[in-house]
This record gives sequence, structure tokens and C-alpha cells, in this order.
Amino acid sequence: MRLIKIMLAIAMVAPACTKVDNTNPNVPVTVNPGVVLPQIIYNTSNTLVNNAFELNNELIQYTCMNNTFTEVQRFKLQPANSNGIWALYNRMRDLDDIIAMSDKGQGLTNYKAIARVVKVYIYSVLTDTYGDIPYSESGKAISQQEYTPEYDTQEEVYKGMLAELASVSKSFNTAETLLYSGDPVYKGTISRWVKFTNSLRLRLLMRVSRKMPSAVGDITTMLSNPADYPMMDNNDDNFVYRYSGGLPDVYPLAPAYVRDFDFKYKSVSAFIVDSLKKFNDSRLFQFARPTNASAGTSNPQYVGLPNSLPVTESANYNGGYNFQSYLGTRFQSPTEPAIWLTWSEVLFLKAEAAQMGYFSGDATALYNDAIKASFAYWGAPFAESYLQRTGVKYDGTLPKIYLQKFFALYFTGMEGWNEYRRTGYPLLAAGPANVNDGKVPSRIPYPLSEQSLNRINYTDAAKRMGNDNMNHKMWWQPQ
Repeated sequence: MRLIKIMLAIAMVAPACTKVDNTNPNVPVTVNPGVVLPQIIYNTSNTLVNNAFELNNELIQYTCMNNTFTEVQRFKLQPANSNGIWALYNRMRDLDDIIAMSDKGQGLTNYKAIARVVKVYIYSVLTDTYGDIPYSESGKAISQQEYTPEYDTQEEVYKGMLAELASVSKSFNTAETLLYSGDPVYKGTISRWVKFTNSLRLRLLMRVSRKMPSAVGDITTMLSNPADYPMMDNNDDNFVYRYSGGLPDVYPLAPAYVRDFDFKYKSVSAFIVDSLKKFNDSRLFQFARPTNASAGTSNPQYVGLPNSLPVTESANYNGGYNFQSYLGTRFQSPTEPAIWLTWSEVLFLKAEAAQMGYFSGDATALYNDAIKASFAYWGAPFAESYLQRTGVKYDGTLPKIYLQKFFALYFTGMEGWNEYRRTGYPLLAAGPANVNDGKVPSRIPYPLSEQSLNRINYTDAAKRMGNDNMNHKMWWQPQ
């Protein structure tokens, strides 16, 4: 009876009580595109740097490990090698959120355009790494409960990406800025986003120019009408993410994230060091550092390590670690930029297009300007006499363009590997301990997670990719 009275008393008082609010006042209820965009670009930049360091640079002899029998430089890829770039799919939901926000608000046109072009950039990295990928059905887990997307063929992906870039380049409003700011690259200068979009389109068109008949016509149209299709025209237009240097916004290879001991597992390759020494190329002093034994002396020595030597030979090459050149000190700086696409690359693309007869540009002038732009980006001293050196002077052949472009693409995500697979240059000799019959892999196998989470569609795509074989060529590669 006493319990019943107490309960009745509580019931009578309860309506007068204030409702408990469990909302955390420190967590925003809504966000705007200016909050989401910087995080996407930051995370994507981290992925590009980390995979340049671990995959790209080892596959095509920018660097090589010096203390253990590493698998990548031997072309023995492990399941873990597949995860990093595939994780870029995690950015798609955030980009779709920006598009959705932009459709619901006023004055957000440019956020939507930026999200669209960044999506294409990410898809290009994904398809050029794996081949066939989820594209038309990807990113629909929440909106359409599509958790097992089908894989589109790489040809279909490229057609979709190129159509999207053609559309999005015309959708920017250069008369408007970004309402909520949040642009860590171009600081709201929309004209530079337009240049990036067209420059990315040129990159992708050139990649498929021998496979897609319409690509050459599009290249001609774009390069013959620069007023309608503006592209990067100085190093200020480079798409590079500049880390602030304060945690967590720090270059991924800086000591805050990678121990000095681990960083110095990688020496610069003999191919890079020997080639740049032969040309007396001052970019060597940015890409590499003197050997420990000679640093600080009057005669600093730069010694590259040949790729894929047997373990003992690698560790003891030229007398051991103290007599090999590590990566340049800049790559341990907290503020070293992450490279997405540069003016130098655009100039090399134009030089190649001119040499191929796709437009009436001066291939020699474009080639020379591309080299100058690369030296300027890396802060390397340049003399006009460099352009006349044997092995550098332009002779009207594509291999000259491809070699210099290879140097310019140092640490540009996976782009060096992409260009090697497309052009076959430079002529790289696989090391003696490689386990792939001397062939540089043409793709990275799909991550194991796809086999369990999306097995049916993975199986179909894997069959098209030579049973998920790393030597199965990209659709755009020469067969």
C-alpha cells in the first residue's frame, strides 16, 4: 500500500518536471560543405602520399628498400597492398553528402562542382589501380541500400568519368566564391578549379587516346580552344595539398607518423640517382640526400641502390646503409605538399599531344617549359644549358618526353606507374630477385574484403581481370 501511494505521488508531480534533453550541445546538428570538403582532400592526400611511398615508388624504381627482402620491389604483392587505395571509396559518401547539401541550399553551386570533380579524380585512381571497379552503383548503400555494387568495366568507367568532367567544367560559377569557405587548395578561387578540371580531363583523355576514338577529337578541341578550356598555366595552379604542419595536419611521412628508423628503410633507386647524375640534374638534391658517410664533407656522394637485389647484397651494397642515399630530407618535413596534379605534367601532356599531331602546338617549346616548371616546383636550380645536354635535348621523339615526365612525376601518387604502363618508358630492368618473370605488375589485385562482402560481383570482375591476376593489363594499356 505504501508503494502504491509513492507511485501515485510521483505520477502527480511528473507532468510538472522538465523533460530531460540528452542532446550534446557541443555536437553540431547540421554541417555545411565547407566543413566536409577539407577533410576529404586531407584524407585523399594522405592516401596518395602513403601509396606513393609504399607501392608506386617501389614498383617503378623511384626507391627501393635497403634492409629487408621487401615484397613490392620484388613484385610479390601481399593482400595488405590492396587495401590503401580501395579505402578511397570511404570518401565517396562524404562527397555525395556535399552534393546533397548543395542541391538543397542557395549559392552552393561551386561546392557541388568541386565534389563532382574530386569524385572523378578518386575514381580515376581506383580504376587505374585495379581495372574494373564499382562505379555506376557505388556510393548507394544509404540512399538505395545497395551494399553489393556491380563492377563496371574500365572502359565504361572511363566513358563515365570523361563525360562527367566535360559536364562539370561548365557548371562552375566563377562569379561566385565558396559561401562557407573550406577550400584548402585554391582558397575559393573558382577559376583554378576550372583549370584543374580541364587538366584532369586532358590527363585521362591522353591515357585512353589510343583506345577511345573520340578522345583524340576531344583533345584537339580542348587544346585548340584554350579560352573555352583553360588549363593550368603556372605552378600556382598546381593541385597540391599543403599540410599546415600542426597535428594531425602533417605530411604522412614526417616523424610524427613515421619513425626515422622506418623512413630510412628506403633508399633512392640507382635508376633515379644514376640518371640524374648523368644529366647533372639538380633535382637529384631534392629527391635524395648524400650518403651518411659523406654528408657534411666537401665531397658529398649520392649513391642509389639497385632494385630487387638479394637481401644480403641489398644490405651490403656499396658498403652498407651509410653509403647509400636515402630519400631527400624534404620528405620528412611536416609541411611537404601532397601532389595530385601539376602544371609540369600538363605541359608534358601538351608536348606529347603536339608531337602526336593532335593539335598545332610547339612540342619542343612545351617540352622545355615542362622541364622548367618541374625544376621550379622542386626548388632546384636551373640553367638553360640543361636543355641542350645529351640525353635531354628534345629530338622530336616521344621517349624524351616520357623520361623527363617520369622524373617530374616523383611522388605524384600512383601516376608514375600509370605512365610507365601506358607508354612503356622509361626502360626499366627488373632486379635479379624479382618473382614476376621480370614484368612490372599491370594492376593491384582486389582487396580480400571484396571476396567476403561482395563475392558474386567480385568473382565476375576477377574473371575479367585474368582471375584477379596482377599481370592482367589495363584496358588502356598496349596489348
